[in-house]
Amino acid sequence: MRVENNNVSGQNHDPEQIDLIDLLVQLWRGKMTIIISVIVAIALAIGYLAVAKEKWTSTAIVTQPDVGQIAGYNNAINVIYGSAAPKVSEIQSMLIGRFSTTFSALAETLDNQEEPEKLTIEPTVKNQSLPLAVSYVGENT
Repeated sequence: MRVENNNVSGQNHDPEQIDLIDLLVQLWRGKMTIIISVIVAIALAIGYLAVAKEKWTSTAIVTQPDVGQIAGYNNAINVIYGSAAPKVSEIQSMLIGRFSTTFSALAETLDNQEEPEKLTIEPTVKNQSLPLAVSYVGENT
């Protein structure tokens, strides 16, 4: 019985495998192409940074305050008004109404500036007054 050893050199020449040394040699041969590509990419990035305007966007979702969030305010109202104090649900509605009115006035004021700024207030869910989405867009001039 005879056994032949086809793997004399210790290397397997399977076409599915990648030879790392061959890969490094190929990269070394193309080093000028790689260097030029990196320089061009850096130059394009610097050019974009010099031309592009900075812009920030911030969005918040505003909901009606929970009873726990206005407990201190509710206690103060009860001390001042006694038994004639408004109900918690009325206080919640008043607070969110004041908030909405104040932010609407702020949005109008920002829009009427010499350089207008964008503050939008719109309902998050259609046909419902709450929750509100408040978005502000600022630019670095």
